Amino acid sequence: MIDLHYWPTPNGHKITLMLEELVDAGHALEYSIKPVNIGAGDQFRPEYLAISPNNKMPAIVDHAPADGGAAISVFESGAILQYLAEKTGLFLPEDLRGRTAAMEWLFWQMGGLGPMTGQMGHFNVYAPEPIAYAIDRYGREVTRLHGVMDKRLAENEFLAGDVYTIADISTYPWIGAYEKLPADFAAFPNIKRWHDAIAARPATERAYAWKNKVNPEAGKPLSEEERKHLFGQGAQK
Repeated sequence: MIDLHYWPTPNGHKITLMLEELVDAGHALEYSIKPVNIGAGDQFRPEYLAISPNNKMPAIVDHAPADGGAAISVFESGAILQYLAEKTGLFLPEDLRGRTAAMEWLFWQMGGLGPMTGQMGHFNVYAPEPIAYAIDRYGREVTRLHGVMDKRLAENEFLAGDVYTIADISTYPWIGAYEKLPADFAAFPNIKRWHDAIAARPATERAYAWKNKVNPEAGKPLSEEERKHLFGQGAQK
């Protein structure tokens, strides 16, 4: 059994995508959703910080780790994807070149596309007042990253080559992550082809169904309390 501490955000969707893909690959891992309402501050509870010290979501607890020992917790979405791939032997190539490519593009998403898209979303959707420099800065960087990705997909079916991997699973939720900021698929047709293919996978539909189950009010304007929990935290002592 795996406990998935989850809220329907792009990083949360990565893990439900992976777990549902494992079902279709014939290697289902039984899992239980443990909602972490980040707008209510659940991520700062001591029991959650014990498994996710960066007070971010998602995190998992694997009650049946491969070494047969005590339960193990994993935080950071990229680390969770790698952990699950290594646990099952799926969605991460075993050959040197395939694995290297998958890890390159996984880290590309973790270090570039995700943070830059998140900042673009913050300054366009959540900031209390528009800041032109920030809007332009992050919008341009996301466009640049989309260009890098589109070129890669012009020569490969998926990010790591011909096979679907955790690199794709990690990246998919960050393309068009904000309804108010749709991806420019007209400018990046290879991303559109890739995105459409992943959207059509049965596992994707099941993974995203958790959104309304866990947070049926997703998309509504944030309250002041939610803003405080999401954007107002400093160092925790």
